[in-house]
Amino acid sequence: MEQRTVADGSLKQGWIQMIGIAEAEGSLKEVYLKMKANMGSRPAVYTSPTGDAPNIVKSHSLEPEGLRLAFGISSAIHWSEKSLPWVKREMINTVTSRANNCFY
Repeated sequence: MEQRTVADGSLKQGWIQMIGIAEAEGSLKEVYLKMKANMGSRPAVYTSPTGDAPNIVKSHSLEPEGLRLAFGISSAIHWSEKSLPWVKREMINTVTSRANNCFY
């Protein structure tokens, strides 16, 4: 990944506004609460130590309907009775990321 600098020599950096559970209102709060209720017996790695939504989830917080749809399908694919076991999925993700020279 190429890093670029601005005129003053500092690095350019992307930024995404993220709204956490405590600040959420309306439909976003509803989506967060539903997601939290459906966590079931997922590995502890998916639970934030602060109790807030993980950053990957919060990065979608400005579009609650998109968040609901994206993570709804993800839950159906990853956590249904027909899904691969978590450890196998993580191994596939790791190998794929390495093959793509992408940090996972």
